[in-house]
Amino acid sequence: MPDRFVARRDSGEDEWHWYPVPIDGPQRGTGFRRPWRGLLLAAIGAVLICVGVVLVALSADGSGSQPSATHSPAASISATLGATSVPTGRVTPTPVTSAESPAATGDVRLFVWSRQDKQWLDSDNTKDEPGYREGEAVPFMLRIEDTISTGVYEIAIEYECGTPDGAAFDYLSSVSEADGATQMTPPGPMGREDSSILIPDDPSITFDGSGRRFRMWGGSFEEIPQGPSPAGPCETEKRVSLSLLSQGDTLFLIWGGHLAARSDWGENQGASSQRAPIHIEASVNQTDAKRLGVGPDSIAP
Repeated sequence: MPDRFVARRDSGEDEWHWYPVPIDGPQRGTGFRRPWRGLLLAAIGAVLICVGVVLVALSADGSGSQPSATHSPAASISATLGATSVPTGRVTPTPVTSAESPAATGDVRLFVWSRQDKQWLDSDNTKDEPGYREGEAVPFMLRIEDTISTGVYEIAIEYECGTPDGAAFDYLSSVSEADGATQMTPPGPMGREDSSILIPDDPSITFDGSGRRFRMWGGSFEEIPQGPSPAGPCETEKRVSLSLLSQGDTLFLIWGGHLAARSDWGENQGASSQRAPIHIEASVNQTDAKRLGVGPDSIAP
């Protein structure tokens, strides 16, 4: 019996007529005939079921989480670079380090010692009678008040080594025992020094001796002093540089300016032959330069 039928209807009729579809030849084999159309429909149904399961799973996963924020290009770049900032168009000022910004200079004062009066002077020592002789050292004191604790203070000492009239302060030296009252006389430090350091040697001076020292109160020396510069003969000014580390609120630095002697430089070439005061200048952190001198009448040959 045929298992397929087809329906037909003429254009002038209202009813359908069913006709059997002939089978081309007998069925082959001993098994049953494969229903290929049913298999195709079953496959399509299985695909639709899988798609539905995936959509349901995705929907369930998204329902329990917060919506993610939209990522901007800048955020993506930042995530890629880690801690590196993304430029925003603003210029961020670079912090100034202590190395670029010197410590505050505080109140800087320079004094010269008057042996005649046994006191510190904050003006040139121009006494009418001699207080020093050639070959002796005139004491100088640099006092810095209101210093910053652990602050570093760069000191530059310039001295007139030579003038057209001859040698002046030919090198820097220690304070002699004859002027031992300097540290115990106001506005001096009033006590024993906290530290001392050798004054650098001037290779152009062969008679400057050894053991000459800077003495300091209220701190310590941060580095070995540099200089004297410029190197070479004693013709004009020379400079020695020091670096001081403050440990309180006041720093004191005491040294001597050695008066050139004619026995070393020749007749009429010593400090007493000068016709004007000879000076020493001290500055702190390249500012507040102070300058004091000794008049020729205060120096004996």
